[in-house]
Amino acid sequence: MQDQPRIIVIDDDPLIRLLVGKALQAVGLQTTETASAEEGLALFARCGADAVLLDVMMPGGMDGFAACALLRQLPEGQHIPVLMMTGLEDLESINHAFESGATDFITKPINIPLLGHRVRYMLRASHTTQCLLESEQRLHRMAYFDSLTDLPNRQFFREHLQRIIALAHRQKLKLAVLFLDLDGFKRINDTLGHHLGDQVLQETGERLRKSLRASDALIRTGATQDGDTLARLGGDEFTVLLSMIERDEDAASVAERIRISLAQAFNFDDHELYTTTSIGIAIFPDDGATAEELLKNADLAMYYAKREGGNKYRYFSTKMTDAALRRLALENNLRKAAGHGELELYYQPQLDLVTGTFCGVEALLRWDSVELGCIPPAEFIPLAEEAGLIAAIGEWVLRQACQQAKAWFTDDMPLARMAVNVSTVQLLHKGFYAMVTGILAETRLDPHVLELEITESALVCDEASVMGALSALKQIGVQLAIDDFGMGYSSLSRLKSFPIDRLKVDQSFVHNIEQDPENAAIATAIIAMAKSLGMKVTAEGVETDAQLAFLKDRKCDEAQGFLLAKPMPAIEIREFLLNQLISTE
Repeated sequence: MQDQPRIIVIDDDPLIRLLVGKALQAVGLQTTETASAEEGLALFARCGADAVLLDVMMPGGMDGFAACALLRQLPEGQHIPVLMMTGLEDLESINHAFESGATDFITKPINIPLLGHRVRYMLRASHTTQCLLESEQRLHRMAYFDSLTDLPNRQFFREHLQRIIALAHRQKLKLAVLFLDLDGFKRINDTLGHHLGDQVLQETGERLRKSLRASDALIRTGATQDGDTLARLGGDEFTVLLSMIERDEDAASVAERIRISLAQAFNFDDHELYTTTSIGIAIFPDDGATAEELLKNADLAMYYAKREGGNKYRYFSTKMTDAALRRLALENNLRKAAGHGELELYYQPQLDLVTGTFCGVEALLRWDSVELGCIPPAEFIPLAEEAGLIAAIGEWVLRQACQQAKAWFTDDMPLARMAVNVSTVQLLHKGFYAMVTGILAETRLDPHVLELEITESALVCDEASVMGALSALKQIGVQLAIDDFGMGYSSLSRLKSFPIDRLKVDQSFVHNIEQDPENAAIATAIIAMAKSLGMKVTAEGVETDAQLAFLKDRKCDEAQGFLLAKPMPAIEIREFLLNQLISTE
């Protein structure tokens, strides 16, 4: 019996109550009858019901219209089916019944045999309506809220921001959009797994909620009482909307509070994790008049905060827009550069300081864009890494360098080594070893001629993966060098465990080496350390005879720099090396 729908019948006529109760019980419904509206409402508030049958005309202080209206104000009475039983058939009474909240009405005398079926139909319709309402609520939640953090999502934030901008425009108010991105989150995901990454995101959401004081809250136009200043856009990106700020500096105080909160350690099980955040700030109306513009400019300001090392906030400026437009133009043109023949390799000779002959060359990439002109490597190489283009460009460089080295050998040119720079992104790619061996086989170049130059930072990224890749290459005869040595973070113990053939002293230590005691000490120490580990040393950036003499005196193996030879295209290198060969004979 507990599963049967329960109906409250409210009517002052005992015969009506009896007949209605029997009719409803006959179709499997439970009934409770009361004689007054006050008693019926008290019963509903105390015990609830699945439907209410309510007489309109009752003696006492409350009629059915008033009772229905009060019922709709109760917490569980908003959607309950209410059937009004009335002897009034005029249109005004019927309208009054619906205005009071009635679901349906039935006139007296009541057709008792049909009443039970009518109530069951009303219950089914109500159940369907309730399911639709719950389904709509679930769909709204899925459409506008993030399931992981329970914060509003990108769509919610964008639509809400548009409404708040319209309000701020009418009332001449300032508001700020903060765009947040966690620094180093990808490292947590990649090394410790997505489960811990998700926990970090959830905890980040909680800390952001706590960081936002009531004074930072949005204007409450249809918004909820919590979380409406905050959204998760996706991944590790979050946004905060601050409305009615008086000064631009107000946004900075919130950003700083968030920065400090997110810099604290995350403790999950046995893991103590640290991550910081980069925050970009855009102000309405100064930095944009639409939601799209404010989000874009706040995102751009965040990018600059991250480029400056992260763990800081930056306000948007028009200079950022100019730089972003140039970056976009560079990226678009770089994607087409190789296919349009805009990329070219130059080669800088390396001098053996013992024999006095040029023993090898380093391949250096140059980009002469038809649209933008000559772009320095310091500008386009980092862009290629950020845009995901470095793998394709690196493969093109390696193939061109190996083809050129093979052509020179076929032409009996003296060349012991072709050095090619490899980015950390390339080195950690799973197909890197296969790509190198494939190009060597394709070009038929002796692997011993190829030297791959990696940076110190590559040694500390993923030691196991880097060790595996370098060891495999070393086994087939490829030479390995550490470029710009002294600028990274590799320890001596880590360095000696890798199969490295050569250290290249960064040019910053060679500069003014004959006069700067610190540079002289560093260069001398690197040369001595390399010797003790059985490695060769090449000094970069040699520009004066005094620098060259210093390096020879310290038993440095090789030198490279403008004093000896500038980077040259392949055709000039061939002539240069042949002339050098003739001059030594």
